[in-house]
Amino acid sequence: MKVFTTGTVLVACLFLLANEGSGALVEEDCGTTRSPSRFRRLVNGENAERYSNPWMALVLNKGSFICSGSLITSRFVMTAATCVTNSPMQVILGEYERDCTSEKCSSSRNVIDIDKKIIHHNFGNTNQNAHDIALLQLATTVVFSDYIRPICLSDDFQLGQNLRLFNATGWGRTHSSESSSILQTTTLENIHRKYCNRRFSITLMRSQLCVGSNTSDTCNGDSGGPLTAQLTYENRTRTFQFGIVSFGSSFCSGLGIYTNVRRYMKWIIQTTGVNKKLLN
Repeated sequence: MKVFTTGTVLVACLFLLANEGSGALVEEDCGTTRSPSRFRRLVNGENAERYSNPWMALVLNKGSFICSGSLITSRFVMTAATCVTNSPMQVILGEYERDCTSEKCSSSRNVIDIDKKIIHHNFGNTNQNAHDIALLQLATTVVFSDYIRPICLSDDFQLGQNLRLFNATGWGRTHSSESSSILQTTTLENIHRKYCNRRFSITLMRSQLCVGSNTSDTCNGDSGGPLTAQLTYENRTRTFQFGIVSFGSSFCSGLGIYTNVRRYMKWIIQTTGVNKKLLN
């Protein structure tokens, strides 16, 4: 995750009220943490708190870190389709500091094989990485803990519809290194599609979001990671996922394209086979 040394700092609130009872959750026990993130008012990148993102996943190919992802149920991790390869893959859950070898780190870390890779059927049909979403079915069922817990997804399309600010997290490239050892977090702004259309000479679909900041950006290695916001749902503060890091400039210069997760909720529910009542 790249942080710029200059630029305008944006001040805003990330906590919003959700319309309770208007939809259902894919996983009921989702989006909560042992130690919720501190309220951040400044757009900037920093080390995430250890327990604040238990849904984060490292996606591995042949043992090497290639992308990020998010745990959405006890059997599925969601990531970008561009992250999924034909060779054997694994995910690491419960990770925070990648290079840590202490007993505390190893006890929370869970390396799991991928049983099945499911890329959205429309991915690759356009030249702008549209439908950049994939699901990784885990070979074993995950037991939730302080370190490992799913993020919230909802079938309610109105939930968070007018969000302006999001959080992004990942272990991707920073301004000083190829990747970060410690999980990074930053705040990004939802920007009108026309700015990304001009920057990347494309026409974004409604299934894509244009997101950026003057001070930070997601970068190499952050692909597949979640774009999130905290909402009050059923009298609890929960973290919901609204986007997936897809692509941006090779310089990670403050503007990027994200998959709009809300546009794929029916596909996610049908593919995972969970909470079938959402399809009624």
